[in-house]
Amino acid sequence: MKKKTLLATLTAAAMLAGLLTGCGSQQPETPAPQESTIQTEGSSEASGEPAVSVQDSDAAKAEAFGYELNLNPGGSLNGQYAGQTLTVFCCTGEFSEPLQESIDAFQKLSGATVNLYIYSFDELNSKIALALAGDEEMDITCFVSAYMDTFNSVGQLANLTELSGQYGSPDYNWNGFSKALLERTSDSDGVFAVPYQVCEMMGFYRKDLIEDPAIQADYKEKTGKELTVPETTDELKEIAAYFSKSENPDSPTTYGFLSQGVTNAAMWSWMSRLGSFGGTMFGDDWTAEFNSQAGIDAMNYNKSLLSYGPANWNEYGFDEVNAMMASGEVFMCENWSSAYPSINAGDMAGKIGCCVTPGNSPVISGWSLGINALSEKQELAWKFIEFATSEDGEMTRIDNGVAPARDINIQRLMDAGEDVGYYTAITDSLGCDKTCWGDICLPYLGSQGSSIIDTYTQSMYKGSISAEDALNNMESEIDTALKSVGINH
Repeated sequence: MKKKTLLATLTAAAMLAGLLTGCGSQQPETPAPQESTIQTEGSSEASGEPAVSVQDSDAAKAEAFGYELNLNPGGSLNGQYAGQTLTVFCCTGEFSEPLQESIDAFQKLSGATVNLYIYSFDELNSKIALALAGDEEMDITCFVSAYMDTFNSVGQLANLTELSGQYGSPDYNWNGFSKALLERTSDSDGVFAVPYQVCEMMGFYRKDLIEDPAIQADYKEKTGKELTVPETTDELKEIAAYFSKSENPDSPTTYGFLSQGVTNAAMWSWMSRLGSFGGTMFGDDWTAEFNSQAGIDAMNYNKSLLSYGPANWNEYGFDEVNAMMASGEVFMCENWSSAYPSINAGDMAGKIGCCVTPGNSPVISGWSLGINALSEKQELAWKFIEFATSEDGEMTRIDNGVAPARDINIQRLMDAGEDVGYYTAITDSLGCDKTCWGDICLPYLGSQGSSIIDTYTQSMYKGSISAEDALNNMESEIDTALKSVGINH
């Protein structure tokens, strides 16, 4: 027990010191905001009465994308949790509003009160750490899926396979989730977090330019090749050069390619090429398989792509890449899938295409809902997750850029005629043989691995160090960090 407590403390300390990464999460450094608690007007805490009449059957009905939805299959929620309260943590941005909508409906059906606390990305990290160590009240949290390993290594998350078997509705479908996402939040003992949202690095390109007959003819004349959406690393480099004024003064765009380069984001650019060069990031027990010829080739390749973008590449984060792409100055960028609404807007509306990152080895990430193992409301907490992540429950909170975690719902959206190109790219990316998780969350050490890898990526891209030395230093520092918590190769 003492060892487990010590490791839990180490985990919390590591999280407090590090940053969660992934899904367009780079934030400028700002003072930590005050926590925001959101309650509906009819909550039991506000009125002193149960939040729902048992007969309020309308709360179970919803409509989205032309589908009639049932939010209470089997009628398992009938106001029986009146007087109980849940505390939920989540991040600002695209997470809070749809989660609050799920909470509103759940309160009406269950009778429970659900308090949603919304934090900035960095503040959420600290709050989760405190709660899992027992120093903050929290029943459920929405967190980056890759942290499951860190939390579960010290027993900080409840086993949801067991809870669903004990308290779950027989109508809940575990089989509808994307395989890649569910595997990331599971181990041999069961599922410890339910996928809530998928994020992945995607290619966004100027569809209007690639379909322009005059540009197609000019590209054929200058390169001897047909202009198509790039699928390989060689094709990306050729097309990026053509659409860069530094290489082709007649280019209709200033830059041919752009990806994130700010701190804790530059690493994703070469990680998304690693699989295409035959490599992988980690093996069993976190052995550094990235330190290989494939790693060297991936880093050198992506450094060469920097010449097709702005000189101040290291100042571009999620929002800056989106703004540059939306301005029309860039032919193609790579960014998280949630960037799509910002890019496909204004003058660029209808002109943006989506594709798997060239090389077909995309970086993926995602967010999941988990239950604090210390929570005394395990049954109610599971019922909320079951409600929010059910097939129909997920459909109520989907919008462009917030992709569903269930394959079946992606298909429902495409069948309904929603942005087929966008959802096809998401499905194709998740189906790639070689994918790479963008969040390097080491056991007991949180995001320390991401910080190590990105630090040496930045140095290598700036010319201060070779790819070989960068990879050697990454492996050495990660091994040292792992040994500090008792993991030896």
